[in-house]
Amino acid sequence: MKNLKAKEISARPQLNTNLVSILFKYSPIGIYVVSNGKFKFVNPEFKKITGYSLSEVKKIPPQTLIHPEDREDVRSKFIEMVKGEREKPVSHRIIDKNGKIKYILESITSIYYNGELAALGFFQDNTEEFLIKEQLRSSEEKFQKAFLLCPDWVVMTTIDEGIYMEVNQAFLETTGYLREEVIGKSSVELGIWVNPREREELNYLLKKYGKVCNAEVQFRKKNGEIIDVLWSAHVIECCNEKYLLAVARDITELKKAAQERMLREKLQGVLEMAGAACHEMNQPLQNMIFIVDELILNYKDDKNIKELKKQLDRIRELTYKVENISQYSTKEYIKGVKIIDIDKASSYCPIDPK
Repeated sequence: MKNLKAKEISARPQLNTNLVSILFKYSPIGIYVVSNGKFKFVNPEFKKITGYSLSEVKKIPPQTLIHPEDREDVRSKFIEMVKGEREKPVSHRIIDKNGKIKYILESITSIYYNGELAALGFFQDNTEEFLIKEQLRSSEEKFQKAFLLCPDWVVMTTIDEGIYMEVNQAFLETTGYLREEVIGKSSVELGIWVNPREREELNYLLKKYGKVCNAEVQFRKKNGEIIDVLWSAHVIECCNEKYLLAVARDITELKKAAQERMLREKLQGVLEMAGAACHEMNQPLQNMIFIVDELILNYKDDKNIKELKKQLDRIRELTYKVENISQYSTKEYIKGVKIIDIDKASSYCPIDPK
């Protein structure tokens, strides 16, 4: 048994030149040696990344693997690295045997190889990681543009305190604040929320559901003006911290317009009802006027009958005006109440007052 174990131990690789060869062969990074402007050695990972075997790569200058746009920069950084002035690997592009562009991280150092001064290079394929970072960077740029250029105001705040971490231009233009007056301050501190209790209620919903959509609330601008907004928010994660991304749309003018439209529609309904009532009153009113006219013929000097005739004519004039109102204006009545000014509501009246 002891002899068997000794044989097993003796069969294992010892710390000699063979170990270096094994490490180069099974290394997960590409390794090569360049001397006198030619490749002298490449390991299997080099072939896997570049697509070139040693016999093939010996036939081409080493710099031809580097992307033409990166060659000068790589050359200067390699010189710094050989001189000991740079430790950080060089990130650049190569073109493999099939013409595909790959992104690699590469380091080199000076060695002696077979008695000649040479460069020992190490590189790893960083293409996948680079593309992921590029996609993230592109997404961040798109998000930043959307954030800054959005016509609605967009802010990023802490969840509990509501401290502003970032705001867009629409927020500043709408509220009247300068950027330096907002960043690092809370919405409560600035008095943005007209009703702070609304913020507490919406914050509760955010923590429970992770988002709130189109909540109608009131915000206060820097000058004290109150505006109506539709407020939506979503909990996001950034740098392992949770924040609130909120969007607010100013609907003050839309709300005023909607209220005015409702008032007009309500008033139109009232006017139509009043017109119908006036139409129904015309027949008995005409009979009353006819009777009063007969009385005047018999009692020409009776002042009461003449006054009654005057008031009936006035009523007839008003009923015609109400029936034909197309435009109107209001006037103060009592206790701040406004009523339609009949005399100014319409100039059309087929009966001249007597």
